Amino acid sequence: MARVLGFVVLLCVVASACGSPDTAVVVPEPVADRAPVDPGAPAGDWVAGVNAAGWDFHRHLGGNAVSSPVSIGIAFSLSRAGASADSGAVLDEIFGFPEIDLHAAANAVDLALAGASAETTTVEVATRLFPDDGFSALPDFLDIASSQYGAAIQPIDTTDAPAAADTINRWVSERTRGLIPTIVTESVVRDQQLILANTVYLKADWVEPFLPELTAEGQFTTDGNRPVMVPFMHDREPVHRRFVRLEDADAVELPYKGGELAMWLIVPHDPTGLPAVEESLDAGTLAALQEAARVGYVDLTIPKWEQTLPPTDLFEWLCPLGFCAGAPFDGIAPGIFITAALHGAKVIVDEKGTEAAAATAMAFQESAPPDADLTVVADRPFLWAIVHHNTGAVLFVGRLVDPAA
Repeated sequence: MARVLGFVVLLCVVASACGSPDTAVVVPEPVADRAPVDPGAPAGDWVAGVNAAGWDFHRHLGGNAVSSPVSIGIAFSLSRAGASADSGAVLDEIFGFPEIDLHAAANAVDLALAGASAETTTVEVATRLFPDDGFSALPDFLDIASSQYGAAIQPIDTTDAPAAADTINRWVSERTRGLIPTIVTESVVRDQQLILANTVYLKADWVEPFLPELTAEGQFTTDGNRPVMVPFMHDREPVHRRFVRLEDADAVELPYKGGELAMWLIVPHDPTGLPAVEESLDAGTLAALQEAARVGYVDLTIPKWEQTLPPTDLFEWLCPLGFCAGAPFDGIAPGIFITAALHGAKVIVDEKGTEAAAATAMAFQESAPPDADLTVVADRPFLWAIVHHNTGAVLFVGRLVDPAA
């Protein structure tokens, strides 16, 4: 079984006055009028801003942390199409959105990520609007949602909160293959005018899988300097990998099949050094790892781990930055304002990749193992990030301080 990751970010907006009673028409996925990639769109600027905001949210989270800068960025990028002038200006400041062709840039990144699916790698991004069946959004907003974000529309009756929440959660669960079974509660959707939901799902195999028979219990020192015993995966022998020697840490790339995605591990030299290492890093530093990396033989030992971020209130992060519940979004419809912003995520990392890759690894046994240029034992708190090579977008970023938690 491959490693699987799924996450969702959801924005809920409410109208202080109802819109037209006309019921929206359900648009089946995929949306037929999705715009093609604009080669001149500032996708790089969009990625840089969203990565920086995502890194800021990551710092906001304590302990074991997992989140998706891309999912949060796409959801807020679409909501920007309906923001008032003041709300939009704050979002631009937080997310670094391009001043021109914002939505074309998001579309280019979204479609580039979809193009990363190959062989045993699956990357899926989906966005859906759930309007109350008595609400109609403005045509310009719906046009952007459809053409630039591929957003389908599914009306719900938000006065029947249990049924409405169930509809949204079932869609999210289906799109994330059950990894995010619940993102909204009845209280979140009750009497709202519009729910905007985005999901991103990844399933990928390592290029160099770990052999299950080499997995063994070992000691991991947590951020509280507490030893815990967890299963560790080991390379049979040093593997040809890209890596970067940082001042206080080692960064190692673990590529996925298909060639467009990779996980970066950043392991401090000092078992208690993660806070200092994390403080010294930013989104630009993480992006620069790909350019600074050299290739050599790496002897790698890492734990198996699983992390979950339950539905989390994004306003705890956003409000101190100036974007709070109640911000107007009259570009969606007159009187609309945002009432909730939630983000949930889950990651599962193990050695169960394509078994055929183990056969390739076994073929190397016929020659003497190479000397390792770098030995990395991730038996202490470390950072990890999964990036898309072509755009530089950070799909996932996380901190592991206790794999036994």
